[in-house]
Amino acid sequence: MKILLLSAMFFLPSTYASGWESKDLNKLLGSMSCESCELTHVNLVKTDLRAAQLSGANLSEARLMYSSLIGASMGNVNLSKSDLRGANLFHANLIGADLSGADLRGANMVGTKLTAANLSGANLGGVNLYGADLDYAKLYEANFQNAFLFNANFRHAKHNGTPWESASRCATILPDGAVSNKHCTDQ
Repeated sequence: MKILLLSAMFFLPSTYASGWESKDLNKLLGSMSCESCELTHVNLVKTDLRAAQLSGANLSEARLMYSSLIGASMGNVNLSKSDLRGANLFHANLIGADLSGADLRGANMVGTKLTAANLSGANLGGVNLYGADLDYAKLYEANFQNAFLFNANFRHAKHNGTPWESASRCATILPDGAVSNKHCTDQ
Protein backbone atom coordinates (compact mmCIF):
# COMPACT_ATOMS: atom_id res chain seq x y z
CA MET A 1 0.00 0.00 0.00
CA LYS A 2 2.73 2.49 0.96
CA ILE A 3 4.69 1.61 -2.18
CA LEU A 4 1.64 2.41 -4.29
CA LEU A 5 1.08 5.71 -2.48
CA LEU A 6 4.74 6.71 -2.67
CA SER A 7 4.97 5.89 -6.36
CA ALA A 8 1.75 7.82 -7.02
CA MET A 9 3.25 10.95 -5.46
CA PHE A 10 5.66 11.39 -8.35
CA PHE A 11 2.76 11.64 -10.81
CA LEU A 12 0.42 13.85 -8.78
CA PRO A 13 1.49 17.36 -9.80
CA SER A 14 0.29 16.97 -13.39
CA THR A 15 -3.13 15.61 -12.41
CA TYR A 16 -4.17 17.90 -9.56
CA ALA A 17 -5.53 21.42 -9.71
CA SER A 18 -3.74 24.34 -8.12
CA GLY A 19 -4.52 25.65 -4.65
CA TRP A 20 -3.05 22.87 -2.53
CA GLU A 21 0.45 22.58 -1.19
CA SER A 22 2.39 19.65 -2.69
CA LYS A 23 4.24 19.11 0.60
CA ASP A 24 0.88 18.75 2.35
CA LEU A 25 -0.44 16.30 -0.23
CA ASN A 26 2.75 14.23 -0.03
CA LYS A 27 2.50 14.26 3.76
CA LEU A 28 -1.12 13.06 3.65
CA LEU A 29 -0.50 10.28 1.16
CA GLY A 30 2.70 9.17 2.87
CA SER A 31 1.51 9.13 6.48
CA MET A 32 -2.31 9.46 6.38
CA SER A 33 -1.89 12.44 8.68
CA CYS A 34 -2.07 16.07 7.64
CA GLU A 35 -3.72 18.20 10.30
CA SER A 36 -4.23 21.88 9.40
CA CYS A 37 -2.92 21.22 5.88
CA GLU A 38 -3.75 23.30 2.80
CA LEU A 39 -5.48 21.01 0.30
CA THR A 40 -7.91 23.38 -1.43
CA HIS A 41 -9.09 22.07 -4.83
CA VAL A 42 -7.18 18.78 -4.41
CA ASN A 43 -8.32 15.83 -6.53
CA LEU A 44 -8.52 12.67 -4.40
CA VAL A 45 -11.20 10.75 -6.31
CA LYS A 46 -11.41 7.08 -5.25
CA THR A 47 -8.58 7.51 -2.74
CA ASP A 48 -8.20 5.28 0.31
CA LEU A 49 -7.99 7.65 3.28
CA ARG A 50 -9.26 5.30 5.98
CA ALA A 51 -8.46 6.58 9.49
CA ALA A 52 -6.70 9.64 8.04
CA GLN A 53 -5.94 12.46 10.49
CA LEU A 54 -7.18 15.65 8.80
CA SER A 55 -8.41 17.80 11.70
CA GLY A 56 -8.35 21.49 10.84
CA ALA A 57 -7.29 20.87 7.24
CA ASN A 58 -8.59 23.03 4.39
CA LEU A 59 -10.14 20.77 1.75
CA SER A 60 -12.55 23.34 0.37
CA GLU A 61 -13.67 22.55 -3.18
CA ALA A 62 -11.81 19.22 -3.03
CA ARG A 63 -12.85 16.30 -5.21
CA LEU A 64 -13.29 13.24 -2.98
CA MET A 65 -15.90 11.28 -4.94
CA TYR A 66 -16.02 7.58 -4.01
CA SER A 67 -13.12 7.98 -1.59
CA SER A 68 -12.91 5.91 1.58
CA LEU A 69 -12.76 8.09 4.68
CA ILE A 70 -13.88 5.36 7.09
CA GLY A 71 -13.05 6.37 10.66
CA ALA A 72 -11.21 9.49 9.50
CA SER A 73 -10.60 12.21 12.09
CA MET A 74 -11.71 15.46 10.45
CA GLY A 75 -12.85 17.71 13.27
CA ASN A 76 -13.07 21.36 12.23
CA VAL A 77 -12.04 20.50 8.66
CA ASN A 78 -13.12 22.84 5.85
CA LEU A 79 -14.92 20.80 3.19
CA SER A 80 -17.07 23.66 1.91
CA LYS A 81 -18.16 23.20 -1.72
CA SER A 82 -16.36 19.85 -1.88
CA ASP A 83 -17.58 16.96 -4.00
CA LEU A 84 -18.04 13.91 -1.78
CA ARG A 85 -20.57 12.03 -3.92
CA GLY A 86 -20.54 8.34 -3.05
CA ALA A 87 -17.79 8.79 -0.43
CA ASN A 88 -17.64 6.38 2.50
CA LEU A 89 -17.57 8.40 5.73
CA PHE A 90 -18.59 5.48 7.98
CA HIS A 91 -17.98 6.53 11.61
CA ALA A 92 -15.90 9.54 10.54
CA ASN A 93 -15.43 12.41 13.00
CA LEU A 94 -16.64 15.63 11.38
CA ILE A 95 -17.39 17.55 14.60
CA GLY A 96 -17.41 21.27 13.85
CA ALA A 97 -16.64 20.67 10.16
CA ASP A 98 -17.68 23.13 7.45
CA LEU A 99 -19.56 21.17 4.78
CA SER A 100 -21.54 24.16 3.52
CA GLY A 101 -22.45 23.77 -0.14
CA ALA A 102 -20.86 20.30 -0.29
CA ASP A 103 -22.25 17.62 -2.60
CA LEU A 104 -22.68 14.45 -0.52
CA ARG A 105 -25.24 12.66 -2.68
CA GLY A 106 -25.18 8.92 -2.10
CA ALA A 107 -22.50 9.10 0.61
CA ASN A 108 -22.34 6.54 3.40
CA MET A 109 -22.38 8.50 6.65
CA VAL A 110 -23.48 5.74 9.03
CA GLY A 111 -22.49 6.66 12.58
CA THR A 112 -20.75 9.86 11.45
CA LYS A 113 -20.24 12.52 14.13
CA LEU A 114 -21.48 15.84 12.73
CA THR A 115 -22.05 17.70 16.00
CA ALA A 116 -22.00 21.47 15.38
CA ALA A 117 -21.09 20.90 11.71
CA ASN A 118 -22.21 23.41 9.09
CA LEU A 119 -24.20 21.62 6.37
CA SER A 120 -25.98 24.74 5.11
CA GLY A 121 -26.73 24.43 1.41
CA ALA A 122 -25.28 20.91 1.31
CA ASN A 123 -26.84 18.28 -0.96
CA LEU A 124 -27.41 15.13 1.12
CA GLY A 125 -29.78 13.48 -1.34
CA GLY A 126 -29.79 9.71 -0.87
CA VAL A 127 -27.24 9.86 1.98
CA ASN A 128 -27.29 7.11 4.61
CA LEU A 129 -27.10 8.86 8.00
CA TYR A 130 -28.12 5.85 10.11
CA GLY A 131 -27.10 6.59 13.71
CA ALA A 132 -25.35 9.84 12.76
CA ASP A 133 -25.12 12.64 15.34
CA LEU A 134 -26.08 16.07 13.99
CA ASP A 135 -26.65 17.71 17.39
CA TYR A 136 -26.37 21.51 17.01
CA ALA A 137 -25.61 21.19 13.26
CA LYS A 138 -26.50 24.05 10.90
CA LEU A 139 -28.83 22.75 8.21
CA TYR A 140 -30.09 25.91 6.47
CA GLU A 141 -31.15 25.12 2.88
CA ALA A 142 -29.75 21.57 3.18
CA ASN A 143 -31.30 18.93 0.91
CA PHE A 144 -32.10 15.56 2.51
CA GLN A 145 -34.28 14.24 -0.34
CA ASN A 146 -34.46 10.42 -0.18
CA ALA A 147 -31.90 10.33 2.64
CA PHE A 148 -31.97 7.50 5.20
CA LEU A 149 -32.15 9.02 8.69
CA PHE A 150 -32.96 6.05 10.93
CA ASN A 151 -31.67 6.56 14.50
CA ALA A 152 -30.10 9.90 13.51
CA ASN A 153 -29.91 12.68 16.10
CA PHE A 154 -30.88 16.18 14.93
CA ARG A 155 -31.42 17.52 18.48
CA HIS A 156 -30.79 21.28 18.66
CA ALA A 157 -30.01 21.46 14.91
CA LYS A 158 -30.58 24.87 13.35
CA HIS A 159 -32.68 24.81 10.18
CA ASN A 160 -35.32 26.52 8.12
CA GLY A 161 -38.38 24.50 7.26
CA THR A 162 -38.26 20.72 7.49
CA PRO A 163 -35.38 19.59 5.28
CA TRP A 164 -35.89 15.92 6.25
CA GLU A 165 -39.57 15.76 5.23
CA SER A 166 -38.87 13.57 2.16
CA ALA A 167 -36.28 11.44 3.99
CA SER A 168 -36.88 8.02 5.56
CA ARG A 169 -37.14 8.36 9.34
CA CYS A 170 -37.44 5.91 12.21
CA ALA A 171 -36.34 6.66 15.77
CA THR A 172 -35.04 9.94 14.34
CA ILE A 173 -34.62 12.66 16.97
CA LEU A 174 -35.79 15.99 15.55
CA PRO A 175 -34.44 19.41 16.66
CA ASP A 176 -37.23 19.93 19.19
CA GLY A 177 -36.54 16.54 20.80
CA ALA A 178 -39.55 14.83 19.24
CA VAL A 179 -38.94 11.37 17.80
CA SER A 180 -40.09 10.72 14.24
CA ASN A 181 -41.16 7.16 13.46
CA LYS A 182 -42.79 7.99 10.13
CA HIS A 183 -41.18 5.12 8.22
CA CYS A 184 -40.83 2.43 10.89
CA THR A 185 -42.25 -0.93 9.93
CA ASP A 186 -43.72 -3.51 12.25
CA GLN A 187 -41.48 -6.53 12.57
